[in-house]
Amino acid sequence: RAEVVVDDSRRLGDEGFISGCWGTLAEQLDEAYYDDRSDADDDLEKGRIKFPQDKLYGRDTELELLRGLYNDIIQERSSSSAAAQVVFLGGYSGVGKSAMVADLVRQLSEDDKSVVCTWGKYSKLQSAAAPFSATSDALGHLVLELTKDKHAHHLESIREKLCNDETRMAMTSTFPSVAPLFKTFDPANSSDPATVATSMNEVKEAFTDFINCICKCLECPLIWFLDDLQWSDETSLDLLKDVLSNIDLDNMLFIGAYRCNEVNDEHPFHQLMDQIDKARTTNATRIELFGLSPDDIGEFISDTLSKDDPSEVTTLTEVVFKKTLGNIFFVQQALEELVRKNAVFYDMMMFSWDYNVSKVQLEDYLSDDVIDVIKSKITGLPTEVRMLAVLMSFIPNNATMSTMRSLLKGEGVSETKVEKLVSVAIKNGIILHLSETDKYAFAHDKIREASFDIIPKGKPRDELLVRISNALVDLAKADKAYSDWAFFVATDHLNSVLPELVPRMDLARLNLSVAKMNLAKGATLGANANLNYGLTCLIHSGEKWKEYEFTLTLLNELIESEFNVGKYELAFAHVQDVLEHATSLDDKFTAYLYKVKTFAEGEDRDYHKGVIVGLEICQIYGIKIPSSPKRTDLMKENIKMETALRKQPLTVLSKLPPTEESTVFRLLKEVQYYAVLEGNKDLTALMTKRAIRLSLQKKILSKDMVSILATHTRLLGQDITKAKLANAYGNAAEKASEVFREDKGLYSEVQVVLHGCVYPLLRPHRESMDPIINSHRPLLNAGNIDYAIGGGICYAQMWLCAGLPLNSPLLKPKLLLYEEAAIRLQRPTFQISFSSVRQLVLNLQKSPANPTELKGDAFDEESVLGTLEGNSLRTSRRDTSTLRLFLALIFWDEECMINMLEILSDFAEPDVSTSRTHFRLFVIGLAGFEMGRKNKDKSLIELASTCLDYFKTLTKLGSLSATPIYHLMKAVSRPSKSNYDEAISFCHETRLVHFEAMACERCGMLLKQEKRVDAANEYIIKAYWGYTDWGATSKANSMIETYPFLKEATRCYQTAQSDGSSTNMRVANYIGKK
Repeated sequence: RAEVVVDDSRRLGDEGFISGCWGTLAEQLDEAYYDDRSDADDDLEKGRIKFPQDKLYGRDTELELLRGLYNDIIQERSSSSAAAQVVFLGGYSGVGKSAMVADLVRQLSEDDKSVVCTWGKYSKLQSAAAPFSATSDALGHLVLELTKDKHAHHLESIREKLCNDETRMAMTSTFPSVAPLFKTFDPANSSDPATVATSMNEVKEAFTDFINCICKCLECPLIWFLDDLQWSDETSLDLLKDVLSNIDLDNMLFIGAYRCNEVNDEHPFHQLMDQIDKARTTNATRIELFGLSPDDIGEFISDTLSKDDPSEVTTLTEVVFKKTLGNIFFVQQALEELVRKNAVFYDMMMFSWDYNVSKVQLEDYLSDDVIDVIKSKITGLPTEVRMLAVLMSFIPNNATMSTMRSLLKGEGVSETKVEKLVSVAIKNGIILHLSETDKYAFAHDKIREASFDIIPKGKPRDELLVRISNALVDLAKADKAYSDWAFFVATDHLNSVLPELVPRMDLARLNLSVAKMNLAKGATLGANANLNYGLTCLIHSGEKWKEYEFTLTLLNELIESEFNVGKYELAFAHVQDVLEHATSLDDKFTAYLYKVKTFAEGEDRDYHKGVIVGLEICQIYGIKIPSSPKRTDLMKENIKMETALRKQPLTVLSKLPPTEESTVFRLLKEVQYYAVLEGNKDLTALMTKRAIRLSLQKKILSKDMVSILATHTRLLGQDITKAKLANAYGNAAEKASEVFREDKGLYSEVQVVLHGCVYPLLRPHRESMDPIINSHRPLLNAGNIDYAIGGGICYAQMWLCAGLPLNSPLLKPKLLLYEEAAIRLQRPTFQISFSSVRQLVLNLQKSPANPTELKGDAFDEESVLGTLEGNSLRTSRRDTSTLRLFLALIFWDEECMINMLEILSDFAEPDVSTSRTHFRLFVIGLAGFEMGRKNKDKSLIELASTCLDYFKTLTKLGSLSATPIYHLMKAVSRPSKSNYDEAISFCHETRLVHFEAMACERCGMLLKQEKRVDAANEYIIKAYWGYTDWGATSKANSMIETYPFLKEATRCYQTAQSDGSSTNMRVANYIGKK
């Protein structure tokens, strides 16, 4: 037998090796056995270690859990409920997170060929990557999968449902790869996606719609896998928070992998996980993977070396496990290292793998640092292959062949050699070819890290980065497909190198361009960093203010950016810089505007100071307005405005030529806004009239003029004596907003103001419901969150005021739409408004033990309000008490009425929402008269009388919404059959079936007290059918218990809901078919 000789004198660091005669002399026992093993077909591969590809080791428990979650989604969907699962998969690098997900998909695909999986991966170089990089990659993979022939029926369904043009524009401008999933649009009727500026809110809403549509069209759950989330960018985390918090997310298994040792409690991704856990409650799971056990590692090594039993590699297993702690990637690198040093070798005579060194010697051959091991592997490669790995390590994206050609060309490598170099890198396990996308990626992040560190920091690396960046910029200019990520990578690298290597002015311009690209994708912090570095480059170039236009543009962008990220002092410093150096009022406008905003909304938040400074700046632009107008000032300004109008209505403003240039009007709008917040109503009115006059004088209409009109209209609406004037201004604002109808955010804001605050003063509530619901999505896209969700509060209260059916299929989905948005956008007090109304509806339908308590499936008042304090508690208590008082009136709970009236006694006044005001004052008035009369409590009578006067004033103005309420309250205040009959008639004519039922019930109770039993029973029967038509099943059932004769009652009276039309038809009449 030949001896194996170990030459320790030559084994220095990575130069250690074993020499000897490789082969074993032994009796040949079975010729066929050796003949099979010596098959010449793979001679070139003998001696190259290969790891098992179709087997996962030691992860049976975790795989079973993931399969269970996948099957849970399928089962929940069969019950027609939204089903999605979110899994956060933690573990050290190399522990096998992505391999486990890949094996899950393989197993599921064996059972069902229609399984759809998509994936993306974040990079440690994320600062150099474009926003949403991994999400964008995942969408690209998804499109490739769904456009395959086997998914043709899915694709057809998806294209049919993805018909929202706003979704298409937002998605294709942010993620161009998804375009094939949309129907072809006529270019003449739609903008080029590349030219569309998309806000972060638009991206979030569009992405949520997009992914929900995809998931619902698939037969099996979509598996969405994002890897290395510890490196995700701020925009990706913001998007994921919205999507994964969505309780309507359906048919998706989301798996997010991260390195747990790089994510502490303060890490943004850890905070995201906490938020998702809170939002999804039971449908969010955390799994942490640890290293494999010694037995699992032994089995893996045994399979790798083609041994019959792990006991044959016990010594090797012990050494490898000790060095790697069961990390499967580290195990693979360790085995490769032992093969390179011939400690593990392929016996060419026995045709098998073997090792023939001691345990101690094996330990000496392995480094404690896996990066060192990989570096050793890479440095042993040919020079040009090593250069390929180094170049690829400096770009965060997977690389195409053309990208590698461009990068290697800059290093003097012929383009004809690139494919061969790539092939060598693949054979050596450095990179992988992703066949579906025809791109190339590192086999593991640790290989990228090792390649990245091969060239140490210093001037040689900086010079390399400059060459890489120049190649990427040229690539981006030549091909738009590269323009997005290539500019981001190039800019990030150039920002990091020695200043003398890159012209400062060129780099300043590049940073400004990339900042604008960041802003278009909603990456405000990334944009801020680019703008600041651009300014630094500009200063170092010595061209600040010499390059006047560029300096002004950069500083104006930076002023707005610093203000938006809360760096008010820096914003103000740049404001002063511009005001000192800009040469015209037009050039100074942005600085002046943010000077006002910084005082008003900065750290001190001084609205009065903002108003004073704003008025001083207005004077600079030729508009003099007193900060505390006197009555004579208002009268004079009104006369001047009427003169300018020339006896024409305010709607004449909509006939003026529209303009996008509105410098002075933008300033007036901001100052007016702060005057409103300050509570200076006279100044607000004066500024509105001055703006109208100025618009007429200049013969232009701007968007800011529209906003000024809407703000003034909202304030007028809070004074019911000015309801008609408010409607006049409202009509003018609406007509003017229609001129800028393409600005959906502005138009929708005006719609919410008018239909939420003004029009219902005189018009029926139901007429305002469609405009409110239609404004929700555009306002979210525009980032106007409070209006978008606040409009939903108006919508819910309008439903209650209008008496629309509680059992309508439209009610619950609409309430859940707003409630989900409130949860997702972290507006907890708004969420309470919707969940409490849903609970009220349940109480009216499902006969709870105590129907006047808000406690059930949708809402638990005591536990929820217990988490609030301050103004949030005060306003939420006001709204829940209003709902409970309404229930107390319906179910006649006198103790509850007294308790709720005590809470609501401080709220018998109008607020910004007309429908909420009407509903609250209605129930306070009714209960106040009832309990005040019964308990001889004058304070309650006075409280109720205040509410009655409110509706009386509006009734005198001809209000269709207030008149039936006024007559019902008047009947309760002075009970008589004639008064109740009058109230019933008004309620019937206006189709307020619930108020009609309440009036009938009160009249019946009154007649019973007067011993007029037959007449009383007639009204009780009318009330019963009214509540039934309204959908208040619980109330109708309680009436049967109180009045047994109702069991035999037949309908002889048509309520507002039943006079010849079905309930569903009534709903269609009320709110229109969508």
